[in-house]
Amino acid sequence: MVSRKVLSIDGAITFVVVVVVLVPSVLLIPEKFEDTFMRKCSEFKEKKEICEKAWVIFEKAYVGKDPDTVTPDKYNDLFDEFPFKYPCEKSLLWSKTGHLLKLVEKGKCYVPIVHTMLGYVLDGLIWCGKKNSPKTFTDDTCVATDINPFISFWTTASIRYTQHACKEVKVLLNGDVTDPYDIDSFLSNSEVPYLEHPRVTKLAVILAVEKEGYDFIFISYGRLLPHRFETK
Repeated sequence: MVSRKVLSIDGAITFVVVVVVLVPSVLLIPEKFEDTFMRKCSEFKEKKEICEKAWVIFEKAYVGKDPDTVTPDKYNDLFDEFPFKYPCEKSLLWSKTGHLLKLVEKGKCYVPIVHTMLGYVLDGLIWCGKKNSPKTFTDDTCVATDINPFISFWTTASIRYTQHACKEVKVLLNGDVTDPYDIDSFLSNSEVPYLEHPRVTKLAVILAVEKEGYDFIFISYGRLLPHRFETK
C-alpha cells in the first residue's frame, strides 16, 4: 500500500513524503501439497466430499514412510475405491508424447490417463513422506530412489488403466525420436503387458511426426492374441 503526504514549510518549500507499506501476499507462500491436490480435484469438477475422501486414502499410501518403502501395491486401496469409469473403448496409451495430450479434446474421442480424475490431479507433481513424519514433502529427494511414491503411483495407475481398456486400444508414440517405444517406459513395463485378450482386440499405433504442426499417422494395427501380437 502506498500513501502520500504533502508537507509545507513556511509556505515555500514543499516536500512529498511517500510511505510504502509492504503487505504480505498469500501469493508468495508456496501452496501446500494437500491444497494443490484439492484445488486440482475441484478443477476436475469433482464433489468436495469425493476429493476429501480421495486425499485421505491417497496420503495413507506414503505418509510416515520412507520413499523407498512405498511400493505400487500401497496404492491398491486408492484405485479400488476410485476405479476408472470412462468408456473403456476410449483408452489412449502414450509414451514421450505427453506434450501432445493437450491436443486431445477431453472426453471426445480418447481419454488418456491424465484426463481421468486421479491422473489429472497428480500430473506434474512429485511427493513423498518420511518415516515417522506426518508431513508430505515435495523436493527432489522424493524421486532419488528407484522405488518411490511417484513411480509406484504411476505404475499402479498405468496397470489399472490398461486393465480397464477394451476393444481397439490406441497408443500415441513420438515419431521424432530414435526410440519411440522405450523398453524402460511405463508403456512397456506397466501397460502393454496388461492388455488382455479378448477384452482388448487390437492395438493401433499412432505415430506423431512434426512438420508444420503435428501430423498423426496410423502406422500399423496389431490383432491381440493370447500372449502375443499378430501384426497386419
